[in-house]
Amino acid sequence: MNTILRRLASDALHLLAPMLCPACDALLTPDDGAYCRACRASLEPAPFPRDIFSEISAGFPGEELALSAIGALYVFADGNPVQKLIHAVKYKGCYGLGVDLGTELGRALAMFEEFDGMEVIVPVPLHRARLRERGYNQAEAVATGLAAAIPGSRIVRALARTRHTISQTTLDAQRRRRNVADVFRIAGTDVRGRSVLLCDDVCTTGATLNACAERLLQAGALRVAAATVARDMPVGNRAGNVRLMFQEPA
Repeated sequence: MNTILRRLASDALHLLAPMLCPACDALLTPDDGAYCRACRASLEPAPFPRDIFSEISAGFPGEELALSAIGALYVFADGNPVQKLIHAVKYKGCYGLGVDLGTELGRALAMFEEFDGMEVIVPVPLHRARLRERGYNQAEAVATGLAAAIPGSRIVRALARTRHTISQTTLDAQRRRRNVADVFRIAGTDVRGRSVLLCDDVCTTGATLNACAERLLQAGALRVAAATVARDMPVGNRAGNVRLMFQEPA
């Protein structure tokens, strides 16, 4: 009966205040979820975690990544539905959409042994000035969805950002690493001996994720893997990306 009542309430809400898909502005039905089925079907799955890890490692010549694995759900590109979904989560107050995408991500990661046994989920932190401006941290929305999908996991805010940095979007790989050097600190939550899953909305060069992972390992984390909703791949790498890995969860 509770399920029936919830469904009736959802149907009534859509009639009174119709919701639009954040990616294409189509009218959502109660069965669509956070974004419409047409957009969901059009999303390009990200490469396998091992391939993402290999691609990211190539950008750190002569260095060993602090991360043990990197997984993503979809490919991010200018103008595609994924970019619009991420934009809605970050700038349009669509916190619930971030949670739903995090849940999808967590279900997808369950297919890969690299992400077995994740005990602690740590969102990449925002600087307090950016947090005041935005009102929430989009990485925490993703973390909430991940925690719901990964049994036995819990969210801890183990990191803090010590200074405000310029946007990474305009920087090349080397400048991205310099931009986030010594930006993060441990915020007092003990991660010692824990397997940590670090999460954010988008992974491009991995500079931010790796800087966070270094701090978590220094604090005693057993290992640190990373998961993001989207992988922003260099244009030249997309042509060969025909491996469909993440499908819509049942």
